[in-house]
Amino acid sequence: MKKMTLSMIAAAGLLLGGTGTVAHADQSYADVAVIVNVNSSASQTIGSYFAQQRSIPAANIIYVNAPTTEEITDAEFQSIRSQVESHLQANDLITTLNYIVTTKGVPLKINRGDTYSMSSPSASIESELMLVLGTYASSIGGAGRTYSPYYTKNAAFSRSAYGFYLATRLDGYTTEDVLSLIDRSGPGTQVSTSSRFVFDQDPAWNTTAPYLNDYMTQARTALQNRGRVVELNADSVYVTSRANVIGYVSWGSNDHYQAEFTENAIPFNSWVPGAIAETYVSTSGRSFDEPPSYGQSLVADLIREGASGVKGYVYEPYSSSMANSSYLFDRYAAGFNLAESYYMASRYFSWMDVVVGDPKTTITFVDGVLPVQLSTLAGLFDGASSSILLSWTTVSELNNFGFFVQRMNTTTGMFEDVDSSFVPGHGTTLEQHNYAFAWTIVAAQAVEGQASVAHQVRLKQVDLDGTTYFSEAVIVDQTVASTGVDDRTHPETFGLAQNYPNPFNPSTTIRYTLPDAGVVRLAVYNALGQEVETLVDGRQDAGVHEVQFVPGRSGAAASGVYYYRLHAGNRSETRSMVYVK
Repeated sequence: MKKMTLSMIAAAGLLLGGTGTVAHADQSYADVAVIVNVNSSASQTIGSYFAQQRSIPAANIIYVNAPTTEEITDAEFQSIRSQVESHLQANDLITTLNYIVTTKGVPLKINRGDTYSMSSPSASIESELMLVLGTYASSIGGAGRTYSPYYTKNAAFSRSAYGFYLATRLDGYTTEDVLSLIDRSGPGTQVSTSSRFVFDQDPAWNTTAPYLNDYMTQARTALQNRGRVVELNADSVYVTSRANVIGYVSWGSNDHYQAEFTENAIPFNSWVPGAIAETYVSTSGRSFDEPPSYGQSLVADLIREGASGVKGYVYEPYSSSMANSSYLFDRYAAGFNLAESYYMASRYFSWMDVVVGDPKTTITFVDGVLPVQLSTLAGLFDGASSSILLSWTTVSELNNFGFFVQRMNTTTGMFEDVDSSFVPGHGTTLEQHNYAFAWTIVAAQAVEGQASVAHQVRLKQVDLDGTTYFSEAVIVDQTVASTGVDDRTHPETFGLAQNYPNPFNPSTTIRYTLPDAGVVRLAVYNALGQEVETLVDGRQDAGVHEVQFVPGRSGAAASGVYYYRLHAGNRSETRSMVYVK
């Protein structure tokens, strides 16, 4: 079954749009082999679907008789290796292939008795299979890792030039997760120029592993030189709920502060098709089974959220094995494919790395026509009727079928459609249109220390062709029954509201709430991440505050996207806005 591609192409936070197009008809997959486990229905479904969608020759499908467990012994691996090598030899594929792709249901990792030392012989199955019948075949099963000659290169890959294959995996928690990944991937995936690279540093690692944070800084510089939008967070906040994400790096569960902002280091981002990610977490790729078993965070969560490519580690790889983000994103933004980008950023093979994704996925940045441009999006809670009212205004629409309202399920951490929430759109129009939808919710009960419950809500917009986009979430505070607290003067949560009006000219108002008194800094940045004005920098009381931003007050200001960032204590939040002349 062909699944609908779900994407978020958003400019300036309230622009639903971009093309979200995935095109791969003109890209040959004749040099790609797919490994399918005949004992796994998931593997067979995924392998068949991928081969069909990418027109992979039948001779390139390698069927193996293998265990369905994620972890296997060396003897079991050698059986798989023998079957793969026999197929390549029998079909004259040794020199014609450049890529090998495994599928969910094929074993993931080989336990050879030592999984946590620099001399470990244990490895991911992909990092061993990529060396078969080639220059580095003798490294398979050896102690420790082998340095890759492709690391730091800036050139297209071929097996004839380097002596090995590039191997990726198609995996996720469920078969449906993997089919969705395939749908939102592929060569020539078009993404909006407003798509955002999000790099989340942890300053607590600056003493023991500073180079991993430095990679992010270097990546920002490289991407900004290419004219790309980059958000680099260098403070103790663990960044969450970012929209329009095309690239992402964080410390995941190794971030010292992530538990203050989320659970299991899940960022709850909205991703554009073709988006890729890395987390500085050993064992982040240890399993793709559902339900997940946590401890350290898992890259499978990023796949479920909407990332099209991730890199994980099946055992303890040590920090030098992490993808060098300064190469990873620069290469990907330059037009190299997913596999090339990850492997040019990775030092080793015959080790513990696993790259997930369609190896030939590439991205093309386009300006595109925005399907829907929102000027406002706001929510409020009506205590009298125990309902939430969401209202929004569009200033233009293109082939807009309509909207669904979504609310985050706090149990699953995923957004879900509110029942009967569909609101028809106006097709194609340049006129302003106002929309609203209200729904009743269960009244929240007071608990000790709680004055309100925060609801995260957003819009899911659907084009006439079925393509789906998401807005950024807005927070609606529901006053808890019997607390007697007025949230307008005694807010219990830290929050930065969307500026209004937006887009704006000549000025706009920014509102924010502080649960406690303290030192506050509110600054505005341009699309290149350069600070253009400090609006607040000093101590403020708890409560609701407002400040005006007037572009050009300190000099000439160009039209376009700006970001405003609020920082107070150990909390910060960033939103975007659009200035039009």
